[in-house]
Amino acid sequence: MILSGNSHAARSLPGDRDQGTHSREPSRRGPALGTVAFLVAALLLLTSAVSLNLFLGRVTENRAFVLRTSSILRNMAELNVVVRAAETGQRGFILTGERRYLAPYETAIQRVWAEFRDLESAVRDPAQIDRLHRLRPLIADKLAELAHTVALRDESFEAALAVVRTDVGQKLMEDIQAVVDDFEQAEQEIMVSRSQLLEDQAQWATRISVLTAMLALAVIVVGVLWLARQRANARVLATERGFRQDLERQVESRTEQLTQVNRELDAFAYTISHDLRAPLRAMHGYADALAEDYGPTLPEEGQRFTHRIMAAADRMEALIQDILTYSRMTREEVRVRPVTLDESVDQVLAHARPRIEETGAVIEVGRPLGIVSAHPAALELVLDNLIANAVKFVAPGKAPHIRVRSESQGDWVRLWVEDNGIGIDPSHRERIFQPFQRLHGIETYPGTGIGLAIVRRGLERMGGRCGVDAEAGRGSRFWIELRRADGEMAQ
Repeated sequence: MILSGNSHAARSLPGDRDQGTHSREPSRRGPALGTVAFLVAALLLLTSAVSLNLFLGRVTENRAFVLRTSSILRNMAELNVVVRAAETGQRGFILTGERRYLAPYETAIQRVWAEFRDLESAVRDPAQIDRLHRLRPLIADKLAELAHTVALRDESFEAALAVVRTDVGQKLMEDIQAVVDDFEQAEQEIMVSRSQLLEDQAQWATRISVLTAMLALAVIVVGVLWLARQRANARVLATERGFRQDLERQVESRTEQLTQVNRELDAFAYTISHDLRAPLRAMHGYADALAEDYGPTLPEEGQRFTHRIMAAADRMEALIQDILTYSRMTREEVRVRPVTLDESVDQVLAHARPRIEETGAVIEVGRPLGIVSAHPAALELVLDNLIANAVKFVAPGKAPHIRVRSESQGDWVRLWVEDNGIGIDPSHRERIFQPFQRLHGIETYPGTGIGLAIVRRGLERMGGRCGVDAEAGRGSRFWIELRRADGEMAQ
């Protein structure tokens, strides 16, 4: 079109000069518009850089906070072990009168307040600081009680034993354990909250960077096309190419930074898993060794403490695993394909067969259940949590009776898992799908409180939804919905 316009201007009559003038105006506007386009692109990239740097700063800050929380949990576990070790040495000395049993007691006494000061210097949360203030006098009283009984044992075994039999020391240990459990649970909730915030901030950083980069590239393309149409001279074209290459390098740099953030998140999840599991393995190992080597000589109370340590370590291990599962469900890519619900239910029931046989559960499956669009592994994880809850939450002495069925609802397939369990108060129907929301004590119904949160997150990632119809004491009817899959199963 430009060449055609120039030829016409060359053949025009003198009265047509105005038309020739108008045909050259785009040539003058072209470089200006191209410059504006590049300036807009630069502004967008600058905005992207500033926003990304802000988010990366917050990500780094939250990552340091979570790592500090992990360190606090380790310090609290060490403090608890040291206090227990002091009590163990005291009891050994009282029972035997041999000074060698005081070695762990004396070592523990020297370490207690050092561990406590480390905790005080690391804790920032006001509620946690209050818990430490409650814990300090309890530990001080416990150490005073230990020192008193040790001194009495030098004088009279009966006098020291009489003090032990008052259960003052046992009551102090129970109060200490209660505060420690409360502190650890609160710290774990803080860590999960910060981990979720860390993940959300990384996702927002990715979105902002990608969006502004795409807009900047779009503006660059428009500017390049406009400059090409206006036949800019070689210098303008060379400058434009250099500027475009510089912008592409900046985009590549931003992409590399985001990739590094994702790698750091994966490494962070591994670090959390490793750092939290290491003290757990130590606790469990020491408790196993204690039960194996000294079990026959331990009093009933000592054996009970040993079993409580191992049970607490097992619960913490399960909690860490569920947290990692929940995190992976949030971060990993989920691709849906046609999945047969009958096969998924059969896989879950086969996996749960030992538990089903142990409880005498009766499970009815109304076939066929249908074909849905889902991620096979995520769907099996969802079904496993629902069926496990149906088997677990029943009244004592009552055999679970579970029914699995499906129904069509337009483009959706709704799968029901119905049981004869203890039911759920209607006011808690939404609360149970949040992480760490337990309605019953862990002694009555063990678990981590994350199972139903994993169910909801897994369905959200697959484009589905879930809910529950239940009343307290009348069983529960959990349902999940996924889109119906058309055509044959993907091979």
